Amino acid sequence: MFTTTKILNSDCHPQPRLTGLLACADNFMPMSWHMPVSKSPFRYAVAIRDENKTYDLVHTLKEFSINFMDSSYINAMESSGSMHGGDKFKETGLTPMKAQNIKSTLIEEAYMIYECKVVEIENYGDHDIFIVDVLCIHNKKQEDVNPTLFLGRGYYETTSKNPQRVERV
Repeated sequence: MFTTTKILNSDCHPQPRLTGLLACADNFMPMSWHMPVSKSPFRYAVAIRDENKTYDLVHTLKEFSINFMDSSYINAMESSGSMHGGDKFKETGLTPMKAQNIKSTLIEEAYMIYECKVVEIENYGDHDIFIVDVLCIHNKKQEDVNPTLFLGRGYYETTSKNPQRVERV
């Protein structure tokens, strides 16, 4: 038996989403509403809610980095989402790093980072969708990565150590 709702609320099952930290200027926030939209050119879409400080920064600077974090950093990720301004690097213990193609900060602890330049912005209710060109990808030589999955309502998970491959037909 299903219950029916028109909004994503606590009646809905958790929806695991790969989560990272979106950094614009020297500010960052957790983000889990994102996806690739093109391989060539490599374009990515990110949704940012209009109540976030990062929303205004991205509108102004038209650039940011996406920092994919190991699940061992969930406390830093969660706390950065409840801070509005201030020195988030100092408060979370994360380390700022200089980018190659943008002025916004990168996060050294990330296992993979996208440097992004905004090419299009569309509003969809309380979120704007930012379409970006991914200018470069930084990959850390790291064997044992545990990607962070956000389930909602403060719950996090990671992937199993037993991925299943299904043969394509």
